[in-house]
Amino acid sequence: MTRATRHGALVIGLLMIAGPIAAQRPPRRAVLEQNIERLFLTQVTREMGLTEDQVGPFQRVVDLWAQKRAALEAQERQLRQSLAGELRPGVAANPDNVSRTVDGLNANRVAYAETFRDEMKDLTPILSPVQRGQFQVARDRLLQKVRDLQLQRQAAIGARGASPPEP
Repeated sequence: MTRATRHGALVIGLLMIAGPIAAQRPPRRAVLEQNIERLFLTQVTREMGLTEDQVGPFQRVVDLWAQKRAALEAQERQLRQSLAGELRPGVAANPDNVSRTVDGLNANRVAYAETFRDEMKDLTPILSPVQRGQFQVARDRLLQKVRDLQLQRQAAIGARGASPPEP
């Protein structure tokens, strides 16, 4: 088994246990997410063949944008909770609050997507075009694995008849 395959298997293993841990306690979820991100960055840094001069600036840029995305994720969770509170069955929703919340969710999603574009702009002076492409492909693979695992988890929860926790 190659080193990249071992790292990939480890990332997948960590992601598989992320759901149950996330449902238990938020601080453990944050630690797990940080560990997965660190492992991913270590692996992708090696795969891209970064020089010692590239590693520090690369990690600083990626960390900065990860923090910005985490803040947007927290904001989205708050907006989803607000919307759920407004749309409770049997309770009249306030149309103005619903409209503001939906607009906020949509703006948040656009801002989240823009973080990936802006991160790549910040990486342009640090990485070669080939390295940027390698990073894009590696991140897309990781995000797809996360989505796949979330779908599997939701399907398993649905099969048991329970509703999944809010992401």
